[in-house]
Amino acid sequence: MIAPYPRPWRRYSGARSWREGVGALRQDSAHARPTEPRPKALLGSMGPSAAYGPRLWRMGLFSARWMPRRFCQGVAPFAAALYRLLRPERLGVIETNLLPVYDGNRLAARSASRRLLTNFSRKIADLLRQESGGVGKIALSALNGYEILQAALDRRQGVLLVTPHLGNWELGGCLLAQNGVPLLVLTQAEPGRGFTELRQQSRARWGIETLVVGQDAFAFVEVIKRLQAGAAVALLVDRPPAPTAVTVDFFGRPFSASIAPAELARASGCALVPVYIVADGEAHAAHVLPEVKYDRRALSDREARLRLAGEILRAFQPVIRQHADQWYHFVPLWNGGLAQK
Repeated sequence: MIAPYPRPWRRYSGARSWREGVGALRQDSAHARPTEPRPKALLGSMGPSAAYGPRLWRMGLFSARWMPRRFCQGVAPFAAALYRLLRPERLGVIETNLLPVYDGNRLAARSASRRLLTNFSRKIADLLRQESGGVGKIALSALNGYEILQAALDRRQGVLLVTPHLGNWELGGCLLAQNGVPLLVLTQAEPGRGFTELRQQSRARWGIETLVVGQDAFAFVEVIKRLQAGAAVALLVDRPPAPTAVTVDFFGRPFSASIAPAELARASGCALVPVYIVADGEAHAAHVLPEVKYDRRALSDREARLRLAGEILRAFQPVIRQHADQWYHFVPLWNGGLAQK
């Protein structure tokens, strides 16, 4: 069992300088970590960070509401550096996740993994400011392909917006709300008591509705009804819950993807529209990719639905290569996971 990391505010607060405190923290962290690589089984069971919970999120919401963005963005690199120091095994997981994206180039994956942590800190700062109500209109450097989405919405047959854990996907819902498009977001339950409700309330301030699906397959009955009524629904496709996980080819490797979009397309006949939004300097760039076409009758065959699931995910391969340091996964991706054939 790995010993817990020391709390810096106990022993290190008495250090004569920041350099001395960090040195002591490094020394203790080295003793707390195992000297041998962690077993794959342990890495495979690694869950979300314990820091991701309702208490710290509420603190972040309160702080972000009153802090200027420049200050929050300036603090982000230091937060990322501290996290790397305290949780070096997470950095290893990120690096391994990025290896297929960089065709096995470990040096490139390692460099990107460090940038990713800093980018993620900045993403969280922006999201907290948005959810706290401290920000008005989202600053955009680009909005590409919106006419594709508008054409799909105009058909009034339902639109399923699919996206990976790339960039700041939550801001995409706020952007649609700014453009007068009501959105239903499908999500899994958040860890910790009351956290799911907290996130729901934050989205609701923007007019975004949340439906928690998780392990409940019957929740999709409601989704099908919404899509058939012409609604816009958003779904993440690259880290699915076990009941909707299937194995597809991604970056030349087996990968767990969600079959839910294919199942919803079969049941409702909705449009499948890939979208993503990434940080771009002081603003964000939003992109709508070409609609993924399909033959609804052919989807009665499960193999056709599996092929569609892979096609949807692979639509994001080029943009993930381009923005690999904004592809946010902190648990192992390439170990087969819970995906099923």
